[in-house]
Amino acid sequence: MSWFGVVPVALVVVGWLWGPGLPVGLLLGLRGIALFALAPVFGVAVVASAAVVARLVGVAWSVPVALVASAVAAGLAGVVAVLARRGDFLAVRADPRRVWLVAAAGLSPAVALAAVAVVRAVGAPDAISQVFDTPFHYNALAHVLDSGDASSLTVNAVGDPETPTAFYPAAWHDLTSLVVMSTGASIPVAANVVCAVVVVLVWPVGCLLLVRQLFGRDPVALAVAGVLSIAFPAFPWDLFGWGVLWPNLLGLALAPAGFALVLTVTGWVADDCLGRGRAWLLLAVAVGAAGFAHPNVVFSLIALSVFPAGAAVYVRARGLRAGGRARRGLVECAVFVGVVFGGWLWAATTPALAEVRNWNAWKSFETPAAAVGEVALNATNQRDALWLLSALVVVGAVTARRRPAIRWVVAGHLVSGVLYVLAAALNRPDTDLLTGYWYSDSHRLAAMLPITGVPLAVAGVLALSARVAPRVRRLGVAGVAVGLTAALVVLTGGLYPGDREARVAVTYPKAERDKLVPDRTREFYARVARHVPEDSVVLGNPFDGSVYLWALTGREVLYSHLLKPLSAEQEYLARNLHRAAGDPRVCAALARYRAGYVLIARDDPAIVGVEPYGGVAGVPRAAGFELVDREGPARLYRITACR
Repeated sequence: MSWFGVVPVALVVVGWLWGPGLPVGLLLGLRGIALFALAPVFGVAVVASAAVVARLVGVAWSVPVALVASAVAAGLAGVVAVLARRGDFLAVRADPRRVWLVAAAGLSPAVALAAVAVVRAVGAPDAISQVFDTPFHYNALAHVLDSGDASSLTVNAVGDPETPTAFYPAAWHDLTSLVVMSTGASIPVAANVVCAVVVVLVWPVGCLLLVRQLFGRDPVALAVAGVLSIAFPAFPWDLFGWGVLWPNLLGLALAPAGFALVLTVTGWVADDCLGRGRAWLLLAVAVGAAGFAHPNVVFSLIALSVFPAGAAVYVRARGLRAGGRARRGLVECAVFVGVVFGGWLWAATTPALAEVRNWNAWKSFETPAAAVGEVALNATNQRDALWLLSALVVVGAVTARRRPAIRWVVAGHLVSGVLYVLAAALNRPDTDLLTGYWYSDSHRLAAMLPITGVPLAVAGVLALSARVAPRVRRLGVAGVAVGLTAALVVLTGGLYPGDREARVAVTYPKAERDKLVPDRTREFYARVARHVPEDSVVLGNPFDGSVYLWALTGREVLYSHLLKPLSAEQEYLARNLHRAAGDPRVCAALARYRAGYVLIARDDPAIVGVEPYGGVAGVPRAAGFELVDREGPARLYRITACR
């Protein structure tokens, strides 16, 4: 399978991301960069909320349901537009055509470079991601397709009625399931293409909106923003491969647009193309979309927003004091401090976030000094230093005094850097009170740095161009800026492609010995699907790769991901399956779960001994199991003990 063959799938992804949002944005008066950057925010919000409502009213998730939800959203936007028509709340603030044409021209090389990086890193478009969290995401998609339930309130159980339901951000799964339904693409293809579109388009256009608000209609800033947006490996590239954290990838790709809205409502923009009143409405939608994509993106926006919001409250208090209303200004400042401190205190103590706060899978791995250096050199998580790109960020930060709005971007950058240092170098119970909302994961926290790093790098290019331009008068500032950016691309071999691609490729092993599901085993799974009836559930040790059977063939597995919480009966079955011929409790459990087959994908001793799946490992030597098919170490057994 070639990437050219999945171009139609990519166009469908673009349709589901932008389609629901474009009419909404048009009705709300958005045009140009603002419309194109905020349409995916609306798209994610509409699709994810529609999946929840469909579950609540008992309607199966499907393409028609999503289309109806899109029409309803457009209708509601139309109502808002009619109600607000008498004022300038939704007045159109269209940029001249040359502004968005320059932005589009600057975006083109970024799209090309990003697309090449994705193709090189992933390999074939149907390549399987084979890391820790992938089975959950794949099988959650398989469950959505089988059951028609895509709600963020239930998808965490992956269809198991014995797993307590809880909120899990399912926007990525909702979107990807629509792509599968619309195109017939396989789950791996749909997942890869959705992530590719997020990296190649959603993130860069969000950065364009942020730069547009911070630098106004400056064509130079807009021309270089697209290319610089894909230069930071920490995001979006790292979250494409790390984990894998695909829901986080989608959510954080929306964050630049959300941060642009925050700066708009707080007044820290150079030339507003949104309007403060409308930005409040859009910010509410953006927060909802971020929450459905991944809640820690909401915490990221809060962390980035504390200083610009506080500065706005302070400036307002000074104005009130000058007008003889000092007491009110003090009250507003006190309320702001109380809200910030009270919100943090709630987050640090509420049981609702206890599991996330107390997640202790990650340990510190370096000294504080090393972590600080990594932030400064964009070398987070012990990667190579990006000297030229980091120099642009530093220059942009140093020149921030000339642009008031950029000062608060610098503050946000420092906040992200401090959080990363705490996670990478300390990671103690006390630091969890600040970093726990991101699982104290250095990768998730490092991914925040490019949100502010991109506009700072743009500021650096502008500052250097202004210095150099008088000496190269024939080129002018615009020519020098484009030349500097082109030089960065050339001198870094295409914006550090090795680092970018390595961060993605970690989840797509190329050597057969490194794959949990080698190509030979994947072909065997296709034969397994012919042996196993559609209504039968397959048992297996999820750590040996059998967990991928559901997503790859549509045959449901009981143990559907590596961290699946097991009920007492499910654990008993996993430990004692090999005793089926003499244990009525095992047979009763098999009947309860409709399990008729056992899949053993490999016989690696390190995997065979994983608890509590010892009963699965004992099947080949036990009575009551008939070998149906095999390919190398992979074997399929029919359970005959309980007939």
